[in-house]
Parts: sequence; C-alpha cells; structure tokens
Amino acid sequence: MECKQIWFITGAFFNISSIAGFMGGFPGWGIYNATKFAVAGLTEALAAEVQSMGVSATIVYSGYFKTNFLLQGSLRTAAHPIAAYQEARDLETLHSKQIIGNQPGDPDKAAAAFIQVAEMEIKPLHLFLGSDAFGMAHGKIELLQKDLQAFESISKSTDY
Repeated sequence: MECKQIWFITGAFFNISSIAGFMGGFPGWGIYNATKFAVAGLTEALAAEVQSMGVSATIVYSGYFKTNFLLQGSLRTAAHPIAAYQEARDLETLHSKQIIGNQPGDPDKAAAAFIQVAEMEIKPLHLFLGSDAFGMAHGKIELLQKDLQAFESISKSTDY
C-alpha cells in the first residue's frame, strides 16, 4: 500500500500596493502607478496559486498615511518640468503643500488592522486601508460600472 504525505501550510501574505495600484488617475505618477498595479496583479495570481495550501494573499491598497513618504528626499520631481503639463504640476503642489502633514492615516492603526486581518479565518484579497483609499475605490468602481453599462454592446460585439 502506497502512503502519501499531505502537507498543510497556513499563512498569509500581505503585499503593500497603494490606492494608486487600483486607480491610475494621478498625473505625473505613471511609473509609481504601474509598479503598484503590478503588485496587485502579482498578488491576485499568488492568491490563486496558494489557496489550496491554506495560504492567503491580500493586496493592501493604502491611502495617505503619516509616514516619511512625502517628506523631503522621499519624493522626486522632474528636474526640468514641462510647464504645459499643468496636471502634474498641480498634483505636485497638492502633495507638497496640502497633503503633507495632513494625511488621514495613522500607521499604528494600520498595524493593528494587519494583525486583525491576519487573525481572521477568511481574509480579504483586496483590503483598502484608510477612509481616503476606501472613498477613491468606490469612485473607481462607479466609473467602471458606468463604462460597462455604456459600452456593453461594443464589448460584446467581438464575440462570434
């Protein structure tokens, strides 16, 4: 009689993305957005790959937290900005003058949320941390729903 060993692994991956990995509407942040979208795609695939082993994977889409993210030296802007690219300049100003120091997210509370989720039997694949990220996610979902409804016939027109 053949004996098979079955291994059960339990664990949880938390891959930190950003709300910018769920919605790309941040002018001048294209490379940042792309890397955060990549984290989301990788984590979705990872979750599917490890689920049968009792392991979960969660994409954390964080909003703005009071960390060193926007402090001097952590954020680089164009050495020779294009003045006509007003949307990017406006977002730079928003980050450097209004958002910095006013981020709504508390890093200690984020750590507590990680612990809470890690202890859950069923963990989310997508976790939006921060009221700002939560609100922006709803906005993106509304836009997606509008596009799905408005362009359903074109979307389905490619079938045989």
